Amino acid sequence: MRINMPEAVSMIIHKLQGAGFEAYSVGGCVRDALLSRVPYDWDITTSATPDRVKELFPRTVDTGIKHGTVTVLVRSESFEVTTYRVDGKYLDGRHPESVSFTRSLKEDLLRRDFTINAMAYNDEDGLVDPYDGEKDLSSGLIRCVGDPLARFGEDALRMLRAIRFAACLSFAIEPETFNAISKLAPSIKAVSPERICAELSKLLTSDNPELIGLLHSTGLAGSIMPGLETVYKNDRSKELLRSLKASYSDKTVRWSVLTHFTGNPRQLMRSLRFDNKTTDSVCLLTEHSDPSCKDLSRKELKRTMAIIGTELVPLWFDHLDALYGKGFSTQLRETTKDILEKEECFLIKDLAITGKDVLALGCPPGARVGKVLNDLLDAVTGSPHLNTKENLSELAKKIIIADHQ
Repeated sequence: MRINMPEAVSMIIHKLQGAGFEAYSVGGCVRDALLSRVPYDWDITTSATPDRVKELFPRTVDTGIKHGTVTVLVRSESFEVTTYRVDGKYLDGRHPESVSFTRSLKEDLLRRDFTINAMAYNDEDGLVDPYDGEKDLSSGLIRCVGDPLARFGEDALRMLRAIRFAACLSFAIEPETFNAISKLAPSIKAVSPERICAELSKLLTSDNPELIGLLHSTGLAGSIMPGLETVYKNDRSKELLRSLKASYSDKTVRWSVLTHFTGNPRQLMRSLRFDNKTTDSVCLLTEHSDPSCKDLSRKELKRTMAIIGTELVPLWFDHLDALYGKGFSTQLRETTKDILEKEECFLIKDLAITGKDVLALGCPPGARVGKVLNDLLDAVTGSPHLNTKENLSELAKKIIIADHQ
């Protein structure tokens, strides 16, 4: 078996070997290469200590020197090189209290989470696979290295990673590994919201977003997404999982579909420390999820477009199609396309007159100006031909006079 490694990775490995050390590509890059997937990045493990790695390569960064990791820079690329290590006790359920270096690759691989991530490779030795990761790849299984209770006890995030890998690779979780997640599910509370958010987003944007249901079957949902438990309690899980599977692989759409069912989108997004833009976008889509959207008039559609924003409107259509079936938004899409092609006004900034113009017509400054502009927009939204400076000036005068009476 031969894995085609990038030239820079082969160079780093050969240079370490030439200096008398062992060196291998390791972990996810080996897994992905065996699956004929393009690795996201290439990590290297070695028997050389960080100091020796830094001596051998002219350009390095102390990425995680405390844990044996040095980033080697090769031209515009960077590669993490980590010394074989054995982790100390995990006192917080996430991080080892200490690490110690070892000369044994097998010991280093033993500390890793799943067998499919505990393989190493170089051109001289080929695949090093002491824990049958290649067999589990062929069988489509997510299995912990060694005792799953011990692995999840060391790092509770691994429970979510197991589900995420199952979703991303279309694998099953091996029974003992699954049972260990169920036993230790409450310990997920030790993991930061940011890390939970990252794993859930990768799960939801995978080819199998419906595996979010594993949060319920393992008991993890109770600690990180109580709304999902309510979905199951109300017997709406099949509808949720179907909608997720039918949705496009977009983070905003998938989260909006999920929160349509779980409720309280802003509360959930904030609890997971989402950025404001994503939170606001998900909430906007969720707030406009009613099936009556299909029957919006042209004027009502323009109002909704103004609220949601043109950038988000295509995702809104995808959101509705996921909830109510492919083709649900067809007429809305066609009407929106026509509105945009005809450049019909639905935003104040696109009115033919401005706030300064309204002031010049005798409107008192302050909130009154905004009211007049909104009244003009309402008129134009229903009658696009009114959007000329002459028409709007006449209409504005009438509104100003009416407000004085």
